[in-house]
Amino acid sequence: MLKSRYFCGASAVAVVLTLASASGASAQTSTSAPADVTEVVVTGSYIAGTPEDAAQPVDVIGVEELAKQGAPSVVQLVKTLTAAQSSLGESNRYNGGAGTASLNLRGLGSARTLVLMNGRRLADSTAAAFQGGGPDLNFIPTAAVSRIEILKDGAAATYGSDAIAGVVNFITRKDLDGFEFNGNYAFIADSDGDYDASLAWGKQFERGNVLLTAGYRARGRLAVDDRDFARVPFQSVFYGGWSGSASPGSYAIPTGGTFRDNGCNELGSQVLSGGLKPVAGNGAGQPLCRYQFTPFNDLVNEEHHYQLFGQVNFELSDTVSFHAEAAWNRNDVPNQRISPANLTTQFPTPIALGGTSGSPTPAGFNNQSRFFIPANNPGLIALRTTCAAPLTAAQCAGMVNGVNASQTAWRLIGVEGHPLNADGADHQDIQQTQYRISAGFNGRFDGGMLDGIGWDTALTFMENKGIVTTNDLLVNRIQRGFNGLGGVGCDYRTGTAGVGACKFLNPFSNAIAASAITGATNPYYQASVANDPQLKAWLYGTYTNVATNQILVADAVVNGETSIALPGGNIAWAAGAQYRFDHNTDEWSDLGDVQATPCVDSIDGQQGTCPNPTGPFVFFGAQRDRDVDRRVGAVFAEVKLPVLDNLEVGAAVRHEDFGGNVGTTTNPRVSARWEPLDWLSLRASAGSTFRAPGQAALTPGSSKGVRNLGGSYRATVTENNPNLEPETANTSNVGVIVNYGGFTASVDFFKFNFKKELIVEDAGQLFAAINAANCAKPAFAARFVFVGACSQANLLVETIKIVNGQNTKTSGFDIRAQYEWDNFFGMDLWGARASVGAEATLLSEYKRGATTLLEDTSVVIAPAIDRAGKHELIGEFFSYPKVRANAFINLRGENWNLRYQLLYREGTTLAGTVCPGDAGAGATADCRYNYGAGVYESVGKLDDFWQHDLTGQVELPWDTTLSASIQNLLDEDPPFAQSFYNYDVTNGNPLGRVFKVGVKKRF
Repeated sequence: MLKSRYFCGASAVAVVLTLASASGASAQTSTSAPADVTEVVVTGSYIAGTPEDAAQPVDVIGVEELAKQGAPSVVQLVKTLTAAQSSLGESNRYNGGAGTASLNLRGLGSARTLVLMNGRRLADSTAAAFQGGGPDLNFIPTAAVSRIEILKDGAAATYGSDAIAGVVNFITRKDLDGFEFNGNYAFIADSDGDYDASLAWGKQFERGNVLLTAGYRARGRLAVDDRDFARVPFQSVFYGGWSGSASPGSYAIPTGGTFRDNGCNELGSQVLSGGLKPVAGNGAGQPLCRYQFTPFNDLVNEEHHYQLFGQVNFELSDTVSFHAEAAWNRNDVPNQRISPANLTTQFPTPIALGGTSGSPTPAGFNNQSRFFIPANNPGLIALRTTCAAPLTAAQCAGMVNGVNASQTAWRLIGVEGHPLNADGADHQDIQQTQYRISAGFNGRFDGGMLDGIGWDTALTFMENKGIVTTNDLLVNRIQRGFNGLGGVGCDYRTGTAGVGACKFLNPFSNAIAASAITGATNPYYQASVANDPQLKAWLYGTYTNVATNQILVADAVVNGETSIALPGGNIAWAAGAQYRFDHNTDEWSDLGDVQATPCVDSIDGQQGTCPNPTGPFVFFGAQRDRDVDRRVGAVFAEVKLPVLDNLEVGAAVRHEDFGGNVGTTTNPRVSARWEPLDWLSLRASAGSTFRAPGQAALTPGSSKGVRNLGGSYRATVTENNPNLEPETANTSNVGVIVNYGGFTASVDFFKFNFKKELIVEDAGQLFAAINAANCAKPAFAARFVFVGACSQANLLVETIKIVNGQNTKTSGFDIRAQYEWDNFFGMDLWGARASVGAEATLLSEYKRGATTLLEDTSVVIAPAIDRAGKHELIGEFFSYPKVRANAFINLRGENWNLRYQLLYREGTTLAGTVCPGDAGAGATADCRYNYGAGVYESVGKLDDFWQHDLTGQVELPWDTTLSASIQNLLDEDPPFAQSFYNYDVTNGNPLGRVFKVGVKKRF
């Protein structure tokens, strides 16, 4: 039966998604098991061979091996592949990536791992762009997959751009004859659980086969509040979901001075001293309030996934065959929960410029002033006249002529929750629909000059369309509400403030009856100035983004053997050509389209006045529609030289033409495999790889979004760069393979050497570089918009660019070992057989050079760093344990299988400044507040992560298989890490103990 020669681990083919959940049978009894693989085209080469004689590190895993592993969740499978680093976990990151799964081999970015299905490319996922790009693995029709081949080496010489870190190839089955049903349910505490079902039908006939599959998979929502480790009291502005854009917020008195609104601690936020230390009570005299937005988030989103797949294989003649396949997938994430409103990155235009703000503060950036609450606002009147602590009499007296909302330490809606949603969160919907059609002919020439030469042609088209519908507060409607001209039916041009349909909006805590975070009653609440929920709902604007990626690929390959014989056999060769057409579009509805709604006051019939069009929302920036495409032509050749019976040398080269500024590239690869002994093999490969910048990044223009800077989100403009150059890398791999009796093992040393890595400048690093020396440099200061002097505290807007960044070097070892007994550890026990194994990836280095400012290289944005053993899970978002390992013990009998699995990840340390104590509070995420000692201390190295799983399958009569597993047997929480959810979402498991049952029925 087909299986890997090497260890398949706790989830050795992590990217199989729910493949294992579609099978419960042991390999020796499955009627639909894949046939023995003798000679096929192995991933990484166009010359026929077998995985065992591949000179590059290719793992081949059959579906039965995965069934033994208990079918962890989709994302857990991705995270358990030891060769992958920094793959995203269950937790949604703000406004991106929900419902997708991507693979990040070697931690080089998911866009640098090429994913194939039956050897053909997939289109990039629009949703996965937030995670660095690459295809969505949820597209793979799990019920149709027979095996997966993983090449953990650069393969640009064979496959071209994107195959830098490696290749994952999903191969569909051809053996099914009849029906097959699979169903699974996983019980997860505090969740509806995860479940899936699939139905496959296959028909084999004399000259071919047909396969049809349909599948559905659902994930139950798991809220942050459902796990104690995920929501904790304030410990640092850098993790735990705490934001300096507070609710209740801070305000400025135009004549001088500031004040903090009542109810910070009482409503579930946290009062801090000037030294960022938590304060009890109402914090009278203390200046700061911090708001925790994560109670409105989920650790796991509700997800629904639908799949359809069909394929036909038919021999038209003895020398010509036809293959066609079609696949369709939909990912649906309804009502993704996010913070009920966001901090403010845009402000209203003053009345003097035709806007709505009556603030006496002069207009600043983009003709914007400040949110102004006028003296006649009932909420302000009540706040002033009540004047409850922590407010002082002097502060209350200063409110008599109105107040400004703070530009950084304030948000309109927070602790009270969304006005109309029972859970208090805002909701957005994400839907991704993908379809793919691939067809082609293959065969072998018979007679003539081309006799015996094989050929293969195919045409593949795929489309990925993502639709995101979300909400944000409209700047101009907020200010109208403060002026008493808010609400549906109020004509701001003719209405009277606070009369009839025109209503006042009260931003202060005296309008909040109870906390949506804790449920606590607000002691400062005054019913007479409470807000109408419909008025607050009117403040939200909804917009939709439709992003579409399309790819069309034409392939033609010929291969054969020459008449030239070497001691090991005839020289084999392959050659071919490829044409690729990529097309990407971005379409925005009016409120999200910067051309339709350019300014904060370009709504409700107004034209607006702003020199820098950035849209109407407080938080999200409006974007431009985009329509870009690219055509790539390639030719390639490969040769295999059997120098001796036990020595094979291979070489390949590929030339690609991208046109335009990118130009052409030629990438070679050489490889060798030597078998000095029957049980010992040595292999080596080396080559160059190439990745072109995306066409959208080369197109002049920019987009506006947000980044977390110093514990708060701030407006960030990302500029494209028409002068980008391709990134290149040299890769190499040297390995030893042992196959002695029941023992198999391999050790491979890998090395990647990048140059001119394509990156987006890190907004957090650029923010951290703000200091007096750099502020004096014009090129640096031009990257920011400040309220006043150049300083972190005064930052409003930051500009980052897509650039060719630093050089990067990474290397390490892949180690695998496995021993199989013909009995139970040397004994006879009811015919049982035992096997044990382990695998590990040891990361030796991940060195990145210093990052400097594009316009002025004397400005160091970030110093050189070795990321091996480090993490950063707020801004750049990476985690690179030095050791990632799995182990297993497997027992199997005639009709049953029992497996114990262990997953291990070494703890990492923060890639940043070590906490210097209280002096570093708020300056580095390594500082963690110790409530007992009342001081800030270094977090230090994180705890190691361990997970124990137990899985069993049993074959019953009637072609039925039952399976059951306990994942995270000891119900361990993931170790703490500096992130919004207080754990390493790329390595840890937030689910707790999971019980899973499954059934497979063949008929």
